[in-house]
Amino acid sequence: MVLDVADTMDACGMPAAVVVGHSLGGLVAVEYARAYAGAVLAAVNLDGFWWGRPGEYPGAERVGELLRSSDGAIAPPGYIERQVVHAARYGIPSGRAEAAARAAVCPLPGGGWQTLPERRAALEMYGELDRLGALGATAWLKGVECPLLLVQAGRPQPPSPAMEWFDDLSARFARGLSAELAELSRNRPTITVTQIDASHPMVLEAPEAVATLIAGFVRSLPGTSAGADLRRMD
Repeated sequence: MVLDVADTMDACGMPAAVVVGHSLGGLVAVEYARAYAGAVLAAVNLDGFWWGRPGEYPGAERVGELLRSSDGAIAPPGYIERQVVHAARYGIPSGRAEAAARAAVCPLPGGGWQTLPERRAALEMYGELDRLGALGATAWLKGVECPLLLVQAGRPQPPSPAMEWFDDLSARFARGLSAELAELSRNRPTITVTQIDASHPMVLEAPEAVATLIAGFVRSLPGTSAGADLRRMD
């Protein structure tokens, strides 16, 4: 995939790009910037952070256990409809929620769904996330020299029924991460940290606000102008 992106950039006459990702994609954007510094003008991480160093946030290990037990599983026929209902708790319009849910599955004979990534890849992914998270945000971002925009969700997720422990963990993690990122931005002028008035699924909750934030960051970069060309590669 990395080679495909590089080839596409060359074909479009783009010597360098700003890479942007949300959640897992935010971590990928940072790692891409680390590995391919010459092709990356800057990177934007939209609330893509793992759960801190081991023992730093008690209860975080339960999140990993829950995700590993469910991700990559086969979902029943009504899965898409349930995802749309869940997204309504965040104020996400049904059409937008359905499109996002369908993009994250493959249909199976009989009406069920294969959630993506499939189980083996999902387990490998969580192993890598645990490795990155164990570093803590400060150590993780060390060595990434290009400008970074780190965007943290400014609102908590809706309460999770029968999972008060997760709501408490999320609040503790958000406070700790916010303090760590603020300190990081004071010591590293290439890092910009901000919050947005949305919860974690910000790209579905507030896509216009996210786009405005990214456009402003890109146009503030050295060597870009107020009329900078913002293009998307799928």
